[in-house]
Amino acid sequence: MPTTESTTESTTERTTERTTERTTERTTERTRERTRETVAMAAGTALGVGELAQARRWGRELADHPLFAEVAHHATSWLMVADAFAGRADDVLTGSVRFLDAWQRGGRQRSFSLGPAAASVAMVHGLRGDHDARAAWLAIVDRAGPAAEHHHGYGAVFDAMVQLHHGDPDAALERVAPAPDEVWKWVSWIWLHWYVALRAEASVLAGHPDARDRVATARGIVTGNPVATAQLDRAQALLDGDLPRQLAAAAAFEAAGCPYQSARTLLLAGDDHIAAGTAALTGLGLGPASPASPA
Repeated sequence: MPTTESTTESTTERTTERTTERTTERTTERTRERTRETVAMAAGTALGVGELAQARRWGRELADHPLFAEVAHHATSWLMVADAFAGRADDVLTGSVRFLDAWQRGGRQRSFSLGPAAASVAMVHGLRGDHDARAAWLAIVDRAGPAAEHHHGYGAVFDAMVQLHHGDPDAALERVAPAPDEVWKWVSWIWLHWYVALRAEASVLAGHPDARDRVATARGIVTGNPVATAQLDRAQALLDGDLPRQLAAAAAFEAAGCPYQSARTLLLAGDDHIAAGTAALTGLGLGPASPASPA
């Protein structure tokens, strides 16, 4: 028969074990969260300066990390955004299945990264011409991310890209009409360079009287960003009717890991380049574009 002393020792041991287990669990959870935040920050920062290959590497590390298998909607977010900007439609749609399943199982959370991820999927459906699927994902965006950030920030960027793809620069310009300082709270960090470059390009294609000034102003903001710089080079070339510079921009997009914009540049170049641009879009899993010439 166990003595009181032995029973007390056994109880103390079990209590110590349970306490140790809980402490280990909390430590593991904190470590997992810090790791996820660090890698996500790296991916977002790379995305914000147009380093798409680097953003994709960080995003892939996050998506494939075994610690994040239970939060796949968070883990896949930045990889999908990077792939969407690059125009890798098949990769985005594949990732969206995992994202949606995890988001639904996780209680349909709302967070800083989930809204942009869902919006990037909506954009890809828009670039594919699947407007019903785009509408369905925009409904998810409304539930996954803060409304103000979607309306003024990443949503404006993704919507303008779809509108330009379908040859509607007036709608795109309306979507990014506010000057950057008017929407600074929502476009700073990740979205600023994309916003100002799209705003400048839409101004050129819509024939806005301040188009040339907007291109010049945007250059001072996006310095060092290879994708945004190529977009402004293309916009300037369209203003000047400089075909060689347009084709140089196509090569710059390709080198920067952005085959979608490279293909779109060939379409904007017109004539003998249209077939190559159309074939490139098809190879990316995207639908035909209707690029507008400068008004």
